[in-house]
Amino acid sequence: METIRNYLESMFRGLPQTDKIMRAKSELLQMMEDKYTELIRSGKTENEAVGDVIQNFGNLEDLAEDLGIKDILHQTKYSDVQRRKLSFDEVTDFLAAKKRAIIMKSTAICLFIISVIFPILSDTLDISEKIGVVLMFLAIGCGVMFMCLTTTIMEPWRYIKNEPCSIDAISIDYLKNKIRDFTPTYSVLSSVGVLLCILCFIPAVIFDEFGGCFMDELGGVMLFVFVGAGVFLMVFAKSMKRAYLNLLNINEKIEFYEIGKGENRMIENKNVKVILSAYWSVVTCIYLCVSFLTFQWHITWLIWPVAAAIHTIIKAIYAVEPSEKENKKSVEKEDE
Repeated sequence: METIRNYLESMFRGLPQTDKIMRAKSELLQMMEDKYTELIRSGKTENEAVGDVIQNFGNLEDLAEDLGIKDILHQTKYSDVQRRKLSFDEVTDFLAAKKRAIIMKSTAICLFIISVIFPILSDTLDISEKIGVVLMFLAIGCGVMFMCLTTTIMEPWRYIKNEPCSIDAISIDYLKNKIRDFTPTYSVLSSVGVLLCILCFIPAVIFDEFGGCFMDELGGVMLFVFVGAGVFLMVFAKSMKRAYLNLLNINEKIEFYEIGKGENRMIENKNVKVILSAYWSVVTCIYLCVSFLTFQWHITWLIWPVAAAIHTIIKAIYAVEPSEKENKKSVEKEDE
């Protein structure tokens, strides 16, 4: 048992001696002792029992979540990381840019949804179908433009996502106040958004009572308008709340860009980066437009695997490993 206690001490060496850590340590010791006693009673020798206990309970990272100390363990592990300190002006400017980007993204999604109303309206108002189709693609084009602008707006702030950063006490208090003030707004916007999506069929039911082709198609138009408005409100509310919380918790953030990790493949070409940022939104719009215009749903689903293949090919051609990028910079410096 002394060997187990000594091993336990080595596992917790370097961690802060807080009440939470001490409780976790005591709990793990009890688990190890229970397992050791069980193995001895089953006929194992002392050395065999100690070996099995260490094998089953010897990795603190595997047990951290069950012990409730995963956050402390990771913070300690990354405590020596040099973080870029964000000034209060940087925090406020970032939030202002983020809000503009979120409004554009929400508007783009809303435009994608309501774009189908123009062919319906052209038929309802006895206007040329070509005008309705043109307006539909115009709405989609505006949506794609907004998505691209979203990426452009947030490009100067990429370091907040990709680099280890920290904020001071003044910024923390400011963000806490912003979250407290935004909470009622978030609740109202989310509730109204959900309500609009749930009740989107009500106009169609009401207009159907009046009869006539015009009223039927107007009900269909209102359905998409309700859904578009509801999704706009929900996306805006959720995205703003996430932005506040992510920035508030940035001091504890441990998942940031690290040189040498293969999964962090990056696109250097800015034009390709902008295209990929709106890629799936465009694919979705193309799928919906083609499907609604042709009603060949049994065929149009092929758009998705083809789009996925094209996306993979683009990333394979233009994406580079961070290490490759660093090596390229080193070579350029040497050439100079």
